[in-house]
Amino acid sequence: MDSGSRAKGTAISLASDVDYLVSLTSGCNENSGGLKSIYDGLYTKLNNSYQNVRKQNVSVRINLGGLQVDVTPARKQNGLTNDHWVYLSKSGSRQQTNIQKHITDISQSGRTNEIKIIKIWRELNQLDFPSIYLEYLIVKNILQYKGTDFASNAFYIFQELAKDTGNPLFARVVDPANSNNILSDLLTATEKNKIVAKAKVAASQQYWENIVW
Repeated sequence: MDSGSRAKGTAISLASDVDYLVSLTSGCNENSGGLKSIYDGLYTKLNNSYQNVRKQNVSVRINLGGLQVDVTPARKQNGLTNDHWVYLSKSGSRQQTNIQKHITDISQSGRTNEIKIIKIWRELNQLDFPSIYLEYLIVKNILQYKGTDFASNAFYIFQELAKDTGNPLFARVVDPANSNNILSDLLTATEKNKIVAKAKVAASQQYWENIVW
């Protein structure tokens, strides 16, 4: 299934990537190494078929002529649920997630244009700002009670991210699909402060062409 920004309606041309979730049955490879063997097997298969293949934390990335394609193997949990287990290669552990909930939450949030402008700004400034964290931070924290004026909302986001006190970047943001997954922990304080510094520059500008170009 298409599981990334294209499915959420937040894709931008500066970050041309495609994300696919491969949904497997709950018992897949249960007695043959489990999720790790599935993840390693996917990497081996793709690496034997394509050039420029590399492991990421939960996915395997293929570079197809500049198009980044991320493939995430996941084992569906039993029952009438969209919950899946994915393998975390950095820690050698597993994590529950629900990609369908992420897609529904973000695509129906009414904030996709604001998310896209912040993603463009992120790419132009080469900031490390994971999309799922950025998306929920905007939807659930920064714009939760704001209206629908796009330009006003976008500039408000920069003002919030530029704050020295009460900055939402330093608030706890939890994955609604899994309360054990703390999205705000995806970045270190040093990485967040880089975002703050760039947001201060953006918030001080008078014209949009000086913020996103």
